[in-house]
Amino acid sequence: MNRRLFNQVLSRASLPLLFPSATNFLPPDKNPMDRIGMSTVNFRNRFQNTRPENITNPGTDLTLKEIPGYFRDRFQLRNVEFWSKHFESIDRSYLKELKSAIKRSRSKLINIQLDESYQLGDPDPDKRRESLALVLRWVEAAKMLGSGAIRVNPGQGDLMEVIAALKVVNREAKRKGLILMTENHFGMEMDPDVHLKIVREVGENMYTLPDYGNYPDEVRYDALKKIMPFAYQVSAKTIEFSNNVDHLSFDFERCMQLAQNSGFKGIYSIEQWSPTPIKVSEEAMADWMIEKVKPFCI
Repeated sequence: MNRRLFNQVLSRASLPLLFPSATNFLPPDKNPMDRIGMSTVNFRNRFQNTRPENITNPGTDLTLKEIPGYFRDRFQLRNVEFWSKHFESIDRSYLKELKSAIKRSRSKLINIQLDESYQLGDPDPDKRRESLALVLRWVEAAKMLGSGAIRVNPGQGDLMEVIAALKVVNREAKRKGLILMTENHFGMEMDPDVHLKIVREVGENMYTLPDYGNYPDEVRYDALKKIMPFAYQVSAKTIEFSNNVDHLSFDFERCMQLAQNSGFKGIYSIEQWSPTPIKVSEEAMADWMIEKVKPFCI
């Protein structure tokens, strides 16, 4: 894309979206825990297929089928968010077992974070078709599980091809009763104006999923402020923790206040991701995040 066209894209992207966030219309919850969820990303070291080789004492292994009961019993959380990397398959038989596990714990699958190998804006049309087909298979899987939403990455490549593909995904998601979200997740959407253009162009049923931890420090709060009014869900992410379970990377409570000031009344899904191993336990970090989020859910 040449500079002139890119500037035109950004100019159009800065226009107001044609629809507000669905979460602005949610009724107030009586129990603050009803507005808190948690991603399986937090426990990636406990899943065999996402455990780094340098992790030697990860704790007890977990599987997706164990997660709903574990989150309920240990954290009193019933809103669960599954990372696609933790699925053993998306075969119908496996999904039926997984759905039964969610139902047994009386939990709710709020979202699937789709991080498989796909590029909706790939310059190769065959790869674009393959990518779209993969995303649509996951939309079907999300429907089978009764998920409320699916998060899809715009990725890199041609912006208009991405928008065209996401329109197809959105039509199918809407037909199946799913919300479609895009997160600031290290693709073209890391420019918040481009992110908003994608959401506006794809249209009704498409929302942002603001992630506290993904923007660089110098733009974090301004960028979050731009995309927050159009959020359906928030990824209340943390990064580095001290041995005393103090969050070190940025002002988490400022991010929470920013979300509240935007009018957000949906679910905060807590998540932690660090490029280096953290010495404190996943449970301790989750407890910290829950306690920090709860006052904003009353």
